[in-house]
Amino acid sequence: MSASKRGKAFAGNASGGAAIEFALIVPFLIMLLFGIFAFGWSMNADSSVRYALEASARSLQLNNTLTQADIQAIATQKLQALSLQNVNVTITTDPASGGFCMAHVKASYAFVINFPYFSDYPVNYATTVNVPLANSVQGACPQ
Repeated sequence: MSASKRGKAFAGNASGGAAIEFALIVPFLIMLLFGIFAFGWSMNADSSVRYALEASARSLQLNNTLTQADIQAIATQKLQALSLQNVNVTITTDPASGGFCMAHVKASYAFVINFPYFSDYPVNYATTVNVPLANSVQGACPQ
């Protein structure tokens, strides 16, 4: 068989075309799948931090003498199962008005998405919970 006949036979054969197309597309599909999973995991972490912050804020509402370190410890305890580190919790209070004051409990953290063969991608989240606090006997908000 001559070289030109082999070339024509090879060019006319389409039996492996689907396999080649699949081999070209599969890496992108796998990356898309990893991206969807990583994004879902980061949303789960965001929801879990929000839940821990709300639980910490409820503790502050029940006992308005808790300090920022106490609230940080409560949130950290709730987040241990998720292995989220470096969740920063801050508390600010507004001046007393109408028999109560508002406390703003804020959590911020960075969730790092790891893709194979790519650099890490940090996503910064911040969420705030507002809690009404009863005034103390002196009429001032707890600090």
